[in-house]
Amino acid sequence: MQSTFYQFTLKSLLAGICIGLGCVIYIASPIVYVGTFLFSLGLMTILIKGYYLYTGKVGDFTPSATFRLIYMFVLNGIACGATTYLFSLTRIDLSHIHDVVNVKLNDTMYSSFILAMGCGAMMHIAYYCFNKGKNPLYVIMPIMFFMLAGFEHCVANCGFFAMAQVHMTPEHWLRLALIVVGNGVGSLIFTKLLPPADLHDVHGVPPLFEREATTAPVVVKKSPDKDAQGNTRI
Repeated sequence: MQSTFYQFTLKSLLAGICIGLGCVIYIASPIVYVGTFLFSLGLMTILIKGYYLYTGKVGDFTPSATFRLIYMFVLNGIACGATTYLFSLTRIDLSHIHDVVNVKLNDTMYSSFILAMGCGAMMHIAYYCFNKGKNPLYVIMPIMFFMLAGFEHCVANCGFFAMAQVHMTPEHWLRLALIVVGNGVGSLIFTKLLPPADLHDVHGVPPLFEREATTAPVVVKKSPDKDAQGNTRI
């Protein structure tokens, strides 16, 4: 039987690979609308297969989940970067990546943070709505929205930077860190200000070790009140 730690690690790496493949087709596509549409296949796969993506799980942030979310992001970023770098060694024309990365790295820090918040909001919408309705448009539309708007996705940026073989300076690392936080803030605005009753079922941060699985909170759904005659009270 595979351990919880192994499952967590593997599912986080696989999520990063899916995003990395999305980055490749986005850059390789000669038509930007087609590239953004096909990018959504990565998130669709993550949702259907149950992989762990930081930008989808951070909306359920709690202090006790901090290490798990950081570990998840690191694994997502490594796998995404390794995937895009690997494909940069092939015959696929990925030369457009340099234009994309130059825009990102020459932006102001507060602009990157605000754009990251927008991406976090779109990721929450995609995760929550797909889990509620199972309609692929709930994934495709938010992805195309944030990609066409130029919002900043921390995991995808790991892939873009690796594809362009960017020499990461302290300023670049700071920008990436701000985007990580911004993605979280954008998602938390939706999940913490007006959380639905069953939010934990949709956005729960998965356990990393067995002991965490046994202490996870249990969601109790209340049955409707009934009067003496057995009629449901409104």
